[in-house]
Amino acid sequence: MTDSLPSSIEVCIVGAGPSGLACALGLAARNIPFVIVDAVAEGHTDSRAIAFNPSALESLALVNPQVADDLVAAGNRGKTFSIVDRKDNTLFSLPLSNSLSKYTKFHWVLVMPQHIAEEQMRNALKRAGHPVYFNNRVHAAVDGGSQYTLQFESGHVLQARYVVAADGSKSFLRSFAGISSIDPLTNKLSAPGPTDESFIVADVILSNHSPFIPRDGMQIRLGDDGFVLTGPMIDPSLSAEETERLFRLYIGMSDVPPRNPDIEYLQRILDTRGPGAWKAPKDVPKIAKVLSSQRFRTRNSLAETYVRRSSTGGAYILLAGDAAHTHGPAGGQGMNLGISEACELAEAIYEHRNASLAEKKDSEKILDTFSTRRRAVAREIILMVEGMSVVERGGTGWMLWMRTTMMWLGVRIPGVKGYLAWNLSGLGRIQKRASL
Repeated sequence: MTDSLPSSIEVCIVGAGPSGLACALGLAARNIPFVIVDAVAEGHTDSRAIAFNPSALESLALVNPQVADDLVAAGNRGKTFSIVDRKDNTLFSLPLSNSLSKYTKFHWVLVMPQHIAEEQMRNALKRAGHPVYFNNRVHAAVDGGSQYTLQFESGHVLQARYVVAADGSKSFLRSFAGISSIDPLTNKLSAPGPTDESFIVADVILSNHSPFIPRDGMQIRLGDDGFVLTGPMIDPSLSAEETERLFRLYIGMSDVPPRNPDIEYLQRILDTRGPGAWKAPKDVPKIAKVLSSQRFRTRNSLAETYVRRSSTGGAYILLAGDAAHTHGPAGGQGMNLGISEACELAEAIYEHRNASLAEKKDSEKILDTFSTRRRAVAREIILMVEGMSVVERGGTGWMLWMRTTMMWLGVRIPGVKGYLAWNLSGLGRIQKRASL
């Protein structure tokens, strides 16, 4: 779609993942001229994230209520979040609706694959006259003072005043802007290394129903070698019977797994530390089919700023999503953090643009305030996820026993379950505004 790309635009969003699409929806709702591009040839067909927390749904509902409704209609409402120990004993179960129904109508975790959610968001943009321009990879950029010039591999050139870097953890635009990423736990530069944690994400159809895997919520099973998370999913391309046995697996690894683990590799993990492995080995779920599987590695990172101004201060590179921050998968926070952040970024761009047109002296504070606030939110999330990851990593002997015992005791303190549900929901970290 290079031929239809303009040569000049107010805002160019680079990256059509959840964060880029959320920002696009926010800009479309405010009638700000923009384009959104992505390097892939068509929509993404796989995903790491499956959990939409209330914060992301509330953020999307503010800019496009229909999108939020469409997502809810296409997903599976996870009403509980539970953790069991290596002996399949329930340490705690959070009934999310009981804790969150007074704060939001989205009082559950919406379980659906990231790429299906992206399709819903793209459809909403297309209906509004804003297609995603796929197969457009940015390979160079030039600071032009009053705008940035983006050069695509196709040879096309585009100028934009605001460039939203939603191009992932290996962001070209973040590198071009000279923005470093720091590990908030060490305050050192974040870079790939031997301490990066490995995980497996796989979508599987089970051959049998297991009494140890719930269909009404997400469950984490702790173990000596790491956790196994199960999430029930819905896929309209499958039969009702297959959908009933469709699950997303997240598996924490103590070593580096194959790039695309096969059915035998995954089954061995379930047999040794999957649901039911201790209490009833005969009821360990058997995998009938692997729809997709991949390994990924994570590290903690937080960009030193979300805003980089051009040489004259008249143009801006703005970070969102994985380009701004990364962390482990615990609690399913990453995609939700990026979506809420991107919706807020669209508001900041709108306010900054209006203030600039009105020649207000304090217009620059708008983007700086956005950066400061969202970096603080991301730092809080990273620290929370790291705390959860310590538990999920498991361990052996008395250490694992102590962690699980403390968790079991802690959730029995009045108010703790409500606090945990509120914290996981992210509702306290979004800026509530009236719908557009």
